[in-house]
Amino acid sequence: MIMETGNLHLINTALVFIGVIVATIAIVYNVRTAKKTQTAAFLFESRKDQEYLEALHVLKKVHSSEKSLRSYVFPSPDSPVTPEELNDRRKLQYILNFYERVAVSIREGIYNENMIKRTSYATVMETWNNAEPLIKAVREYIHSETTWQEFEWLVSRWRKSPLKRTR
Repeated sequence: MIMETGNLHLINTALVFIGVIVATIAIVYNVRTAKKTQTAAFLFESRKDQEYLEALHVLKKVHSSEKSLRSYVFPSPDSPVTPEELNDRRKLQYILNFYERVAVSIREGIYNENMIKRTSYATVMETWNNAEPLIKAVREYIHSETTWQEFEWLVSRWRKSPLKRTR
């Protein structure tokens, strides 16, 4: 029995359509897997980043001390910034820039936000809360509301949807 040309054309079109759907699903799956792989590599590497770890330590140390973070930006005339405080300020800037890059990478779809949120939620939120006076002082000093705005975006986003406890 010979199929009609119209039926053959319809079957051919349906097979091409199914092929496109399968290819699209494969591409989406591979992109998601690559994003998770990239995020896992970032998470493992950041845990070995000595500057990152030192910066977190310095932020916690300064936050728990009597010293105002604003004084790193606006020192008083009778108490100029010491060389140790300049080094601390560099480390504080490192941690803020680190999370700015993380936020940009999440926003641009490079990193998997859920993986980072599940592993770093408390640290990200604590870092922002501890550093916010410094961030405000820097913005005031340089007359820019956009400094570390992506980090702020991430914190605001996570505040609206906090990490839930898994069971």
